[in-house]
Amino acid sequence: MTTKQEQASGVAIMGGTFDPIHNGHLRTAVEILDRFNFNELRLIPCFQPVHKGLPSITAKQRLAMVEMAISSDPRLTVDAREIVREGPSYSIDTLKEVRAIIGPDEPLIMVLGMDSFLSIPTWANWQELIHYAHILVVSRPGWEPDLISELNAFCENYRAASSHELQCAPSGFIWLETLPSLEISSSMIRALCKKQESIAYLLPEPVQTYIIDNQLYQDNVTL
Repeated sequence: MTTKQEQASGVAIMGGTFDPIHNGHLRTAVEILDRFNFNELRLIPCFQPVHKGLPSITAKQRLAMVEMAISSDPRLTVDAREIVREGPSYSIDTLKEVRAIIGPDEPLIMVLGMDSFLSIPTWANWQELIHYAHILVVSRPGWEPDLISELNAFCENYRAASSHELQCAPSGFIWLETLPSLEISSSMIRALCKKQESIAYLLPEPVQTYIIDNQLYQDNVTL
């Protein structure tokens, strides 16, 4: 019989441009679900990234590829709220919206890569994020970056004593988790497409087929 402590709880969210989504994103998502007993993990494609250049394909195309990529895993869902909302995609707005839907007591966990976490002091209202969700920072083995003093103080003030605390409170904790990483990037895939080289085994086959059929990421194609 499952004890209360063992019951799944918490909604994890993982945002990104997903231009395109690839197996590195997906491995991170399933590793988190395997290590933590969350109810679900939602992938949230952004409409317009605030700190990056505009995506080279449409939001509708990126959303379609995310939906294809996760179709075989019921633990993963797609949340299109940032694309529906349009405009610059601010995480604080998304956390407020998700919190309003899931209620005040359900744990909400925002998953960030270490690169994103290091840039978080440049985000809008970044110190308020922790009031709406926990922050789960994913780092590759052996990487111990230096944190600027403001971010280091933020991290130490809210660092969880154990990963279980992410499921014992609705928000308010930071946890750093080391995960093996696949050396795959969206920019690598776009570069291969531009050179018309194979992208096989870097992303799910339906996504690969969609990219090829629609001639995405090729300079000679007008969207």
